[in-house]
Amino acid sequence: MSESHQVLFRKYRPQFFQDVIYQDLAVNSLTNAFKTKKIGHAYIFIGPRGVGKTTIARILAKRLNCENPNGVEPCNVCLSCQEITKGISNDVFEIDAASNSGVDNVRDLRENVKFNAMGGKYRVYILDEVHMLSGAAFNALLKTLEEPPPHVVFILATTEYHKIPETILSRCQDFTFRKVPVAVLQQYIETIAKKENLKYDSEGLFWIAKKGDGSVRDTLSFMEQAVVFTDGNLTGIKLRKMIGYHGIEGFKEFLNALLDSSQSANLFQKLEHYFEEGLDLNKFLWDFIEFLNSLLLIRDNLAERESINIPQEDLQNLKTEYRAVDPEVIILLSERLFLVHEKMNQMKLRSSYEVKVYLEIQFRKLLMEREKPSVSGLLTKLSEITKLIQTDFNQMEPSHTKQESIPKETIKPKPDMEKFIMETFAATDADPDQFKNL
Repeated sequence: MSESHQVLFRKYRPQFFQDVIYQDLAVNSLTNAFKTKKIGHAYIFIGPRGVGKTTIARILAKRLNCENPNGVEPCNVCLSCQEITKGISNDVFEIDAASNSGVDNVRDLRENVKFNAMGGKYRVYILDEVHMLSGAAFNALLKTLEEPPPHVVFILATTEYHKIPETILSRCQDFTFRKVPVAVLQQYIETIAKKENLKYDSEGLFWIAKKGDGSVRDTLSFMEQAVVFTDGNLTGIKLRKMIGYHGIEGFKEFLNALLDSSQSANLFQKLEHYFEEGLDLNKFLWDFIEFLNSLLLIRDNLAERESINIPQEDLQNLKTEYRAVDPEVIILLSERLFLVHEKMNQMKLRSSYEVKVYLEIQFRKLLMEREKPSVSGLLTKLSEITKLIQTDFNQMEPSHTKQESIPKETIKPKPDMEKFIMETFAATDADPDQFKNL
């Protein structure tokens, strides 16, 4: 009978300090502690989910009890290392504080720490999600944390640092874990894809890493799902279909239709097409807002891979294509659509058809607003009128005395101001009658 399948995030969980990615602060500090033989009695690991807090806690526990350590690393082959890896060690206790949050649980822990280690040198207590302990439980833990027996090491892990009492923090060495950048995750899962003999391309790995949102565990969990969905073919085309991303072409068509009213029919045809395909229009609207914001970031040369939801291959094309677009227009469109998205969530529309109708109405309103003249446009045209009138007055001959006869050919005809204003304000909603005083 074949061995049961092991999910990726468990199969590739680091077993040595050197295998942990991007958490250099914690890794370097702990390895230096072994070099200088200055092991602390209590540590607290702070950071988001899935970035290596529990993993490093287990490696630390292995190194503390390893029978044949390799410098700062555990050997990972001795009985103690094997038992900790399998989670069956009698000297390492992983406690879920969320389900053991009461003061009685901590009192039991205080009684147990008095006993010596059974196989190794240390009894290691790993308290996960420690912020879930009650106030009374924290108080019960204080004395033990401050003066634990010499054979005990506490490792507290939390995702919510602000919920930990200062009295607890002051008794621990704290290490902050950070989200892993997309580029680092992409490089990491590429090595795994090679080991698993999977087909992939750069865009496919980008979407997997982006979906992980800085969490190694979440990235590998989504990669596992993607392998099944794509039958081991992790390409951009298949991953876009999996996550419901239609590429930048659809967003470009929407934006071009909003910028040019003559293309407005394309906008509503595309919206109808997405509705018939069963696309989540609410999500599409938010993705379009993100696309508009990305254009502004691209214009300002801020389109780093961590702050933009567009594959690197498309960034340069967007920068070239929309370089001439007024950023004020993009900002106004983004703000208007954000309000539409917010209101749509508040309305809690019941069906996708209602969402489609609502979006059609809002896009028509937006197109009508786009056809109206902007304040800056009106001011620019008024400035042009003022300059032309001033030029006309400057070109007039100076007044003469009554005795002098002015040749008829030197007198310039008075311009038809009404006609001039109407031509200047053509295709706007401005009323020429407002400017008769000119």
